[in-house]
Amino acid sequence: MQIFKSLNNKNIKKYLIVSIITVIVACTILFGVATSIYNYNKTHIMEKFKVETLTEGLAIAELNSQMYTYIFIIIGAIIVIFVIIIICFLVILNKNEKEIKNMRTYVKEIADRNYSLDLKEISESEISNLKEEIYKIVLELKEKNENLENDRETLSNYLADISHQLRTPLMAITAMTDAIIENESNLDMYTSKFIYRISNQLNQINWLVDNLLKMAQLDTKSIKLNIENTNTKDLFYTIEDNMKVFLEEKNIKLDINVDSNRNLTIDKKWMIEALENIIKNCIEYSNENSSIKILCVQNPLFAEIRIEDRGKGISKDDLPHIFNKFYKGKGASSKSFGIGLSLAKSIVESQNGEITVESTENIGTTFIIKLYDN
Repeated sequence: MQIFKSLNNKNIKKYLIVSIITVIVACTILFGVATSIYNYNKTHIMEKFKVETLTEGLAIAELNSQMYTYIFIIIGAIIVIFVIIIICFLVILNKNEKEIKNMRTYVKEIADRNYSLDLKEISESEISNLKEEIYKIVLELKEKNENLENDRETLSNYLADISHQLRTPLMAITAMTDAIIENESNLDMYTSKFIYRISNQLNQINWLVDNLLKMAQLDTKSIKLNIENTNTKDLFYTIEDNMKVFLEEKNIKLDINVDSNRNLTIDKKWMIEALENIIKNCIEYSNENSSIKILCVQNPLFAEIRIEDRGKGISKDDLPHIFNKFYKGKGASSKSFGIGLSLAKSIVESQNGEITVESTENIGTTFIIKLYDN
């Protein structure tokens, strides 16, 4: 099958056509030589036996004996030529296959961002010319990749600086607001009401700034993940403890069903961030006095986390967009910024995972996270 595939190569086709023509020409020449030899020997034998025709048995036997020798020589020569041509064809075919295999390796290495390729054993074949063109592209990609890494680092530094510049005044304002609230007995009801509103808005702004910075860090891949084995049960009970205030507000229970002996290979801090954002979304859309089920199962290929609520569900129109940045579906809270699920998706994908969602309106929603081995 590989030989037939190789016949699609123009060079191989050309060589095959030339080989066939060479065999035909060689056979024609040898046949002409054989005919000439036959005619020469025919005349020579007739003169030798002094006969006008070759009806005599001795003359015919003599002629046939010599002709068989010439025929065998001719056939042997044709076979030798044909074998040589076949060997040359197979050698060229093998060389062509090696070059194609090298090209596949080069392309794979480029896909893996290995730009340390060279141009050893360059010849004048079309494949080698293609190899040279690919190498030029590799050099350009390498330069662009280096520039991109520099841009990412610069952007990361800018984001960190902007975040610091925003956080400093926000922290000062928050501290002053908290100080005023502590002495609210000196305030009238009207002022106290506005101070609490300011405090709530400041908390939202602080949360928004923190999460925008996290999203930017993930997008620019400027975060260094600390991947380690994390006990599954400990992970979810930590999350449950962190989410107590939100759960108690609507009297929702976390139904955690995980194996205490199982571990996940993750960055614990960032994965907690992702899972808490998903659970917050479930709490927001769940009915009061309900439960959110958490199931974690593992197989040789991946670990699967399922977070399932029994609430309003997500409409068919909103479902394809819920992981988009700043997307707010129908019925979303006025406090929602459309960041939580997008951030969760970025975190999961940064740890070699994927997240999908299934939902039916008025029945509930299930988030499915698959984490593959790093």
